[in-house]
Amino acid sequence: MRVDDFKNACLLAAKELAAKDFDRVAEAAGATALSAPAGFQLDFFGRQVLVTAPDMAVTWRDSKPGEEFSLTDAVLVLHYLNGATGDRPTGQLVAYRQIPGGEFYTQAFHSRALAPLAKTFGRAPGLLTKAIAAMGGEPAPGLGGDEAGRFRVLPHLNLAVLVHLGDEEFESSGQVLFDPVIGSYLSNEDIAWLGSGLVYRLMGAARNL
Repeated sequence: MRVDDFKNACLLAAKELAAKDFDRVAEAAGATALSAPAGFQLDFFGRQVLVTAPDMAVTWRDSKPGEEFSLTDAVLVLHYLNGATGDRPTGQLVAYRQIPGGEFYTQAFHSRALAPLAKTFGRAPGLLTKAIAAMGGEPAPGLGGDEAGRFRVLPHLNLAVLVHLGDEEFESSGQVLFDPVIGSYLSNEDIAWLGSGLVYRLMGAARNL
C-alpha cells in the first residue's frame, strides 16, 4: 500500500469509529474508554496508546519528543477497535497460512516477515532471545523452534515468533504464529502487517543490543 492508501484507510476507520458507542467498543476491545477528551486507551506492543476524539488521532501516551505514530500502526489500532468482537484468545497458535483466507497471501507474508526473521536471527544464536526480552516478550521454549517468544500485541491478540537456527548443512527458518481469534478482529491484510510489524520491531531491538 502507498502512503496515500494508508492515509485514506486511517480517515475511513476514524470516521467509522467516531460514530460508535465508545463504551461498547472499549469493552469488546479490552480498552479503556476515556471521557476528557473522549476516546480510548489501550496497549499496543507493550506501550499505551491514546485514540482521541473528534478525529480519532492515534498517539503514544508516553510519546517522546519528535516521535510520531506510524500510519501503518494507526490503521491497525483503528481497525482493531472497529472490528472488536469481544472474543477472547483461544490459547492456540497457528501459522498465517492456516488463518482462513491466509493461503492467498502466504507468499507475500513470507517475503515481508518470515524471510527477514530468518535472515536476521537464524545464524546468530541467542540474538532472538535477547531481542524478545528487550521487547518485553515471554520466552516460549515449547513452540518447537530453537528460540521462541510470545507477545500480547493488542489486548485480545497474542502473537509468537520462533526461529530454527541454520548451519552449513541446514538453512535457517523463521515463523510468526497467531491466535486464531485474530481473524474475528482484523482482515488478512491487517494480520500480515501486524505480524511483519512484530518482526521489524524485533530487528530494531536486535540492532540496539
